[in-house]
Amino acid sequence: MKSGKKKLTGIIIALLVLAFAGYKIFWYLPPTAAIVVKKAEVRGKVHGPGTVRSRVPVTVSAKITGILEKLYADQGDSVRKGQLLAELDSAELRARETAAHAAGTRAERDLARARADLIKSQANLALAQSNYQRDLEVFKPGYISPAAFDATKAALRIAESDVAANEATVKALESVVNQAKSETRAAEALFGYTRILAPMDGVVTVRKAEVGNTVSPGTPIFQMVDYQIWAASWIDETKLAQLREGQKASITLRSGRVFQGEVARLNKEADTVTRELEVDVKFDSLPNPLVIGEETEVDIDTGRQTAPVVPLSAIVERNGSKGIMVVANGRAGFRPVVLGLQDGRRVTVPDGLREGAVAILNPAGIAQGKKVRPEIKSDMKKSM
Repeated sequence: MKSGKKKLTGIIIALLVLAFAGYKIFWYLPPTAAIVVKKAEVRGKVHGPGTVRSRVPVTVSAKITGILEKLYADQGDSVRKGQLLAELDSAELRARETAAHAAGTRAERDLARARADLIKSQANLALAQSNYQRDLEVFKPGYISPAAFDATKAALRIAESDVAANEATVKALESVVNQAKSETRAAEALFGYTRILAPMDGVVTVRKAEVGNTVSPGTPIFQMVDYQIWAASWIDETKLAQLREGQKASITLRSGRVFQGEVARLNKEADTVTRELEVDVKFDSLPNPLVIGEETEVDIDTGRQTAPVVPLSAIVERNGSKGIMVVANGRAGFRPVVLGLQDGRRVTVPDGLREGAVAILNPAGIAQGKKVRPEIKSDMKKSM
């Protein structure tokens, strides 16, 4: 009797297990998170990482080899174009410049004397020519002797010779003066190169030399940037159509500081590996302290749009088309849509999705036509 009851109990338990297993296999549908689509306003935002850069970075270096004697600027200093930043040892070049000036002055004096001698010889020549014409007129009728006329001709030749010699001297000294002027200008230029000036208005970001260092042409002494500072950000090229110059943006530095800015430039060439495009966002006000190369996170405001809204997690791609899995008559179906603005969490769907539709939040792995039991999430923020 007891064994019969045990057997019956075992059969009942086995039937219950089979019934439960059949239910789980053939009838049970696990809940699938979903939302009821509603219209809302989305403030479009395009996000990208970047770094703080200057539009015009400049390396300040010497034009001649020399010993750095004085420094007048340091990193972090704001400077004006033409401001004295550093000086090289100039004793030798100053002496060379002084010697060039002295040589030029001597050449000028010699040229002045030669020109005075030329004027005197030209006057003597004019007198000799006059005497020659006068004696020639009286020599023909025989009023003066041949010896006297020969003396007059000899005086004319000497005067002509003196003028030619003085003209040659003046010409030679003019060449000397011109050469002296060139040497003076060269000496002045070399001496001027000992003074290292700021090439533009800007900020000294790095000082790379110390007093006593020997520097040569091209050796960096300072690194400078101009006041056109921006966050060079990398944005996925698929977002390019949403961007334009002048759009407002928020720039968050790695140090935690937040600044406002606007899109200043969209580069025209994307990275062939990452498929990203550099977008330069100019600061409205410069960070202080300014750290060139500091990492940033940029959020560009691309406008506002009111339309049906879904979380970004609801977007799925099938056969090259972006769409949303919606629930209709208990089954999942793929619906291609046109996407609008997104703010990093949500995206508008201006075409392809009506308000009130039930959209699956995480459609990965859900096949077209699959039976689903949607579990509606009332708060979109909590569902993401």
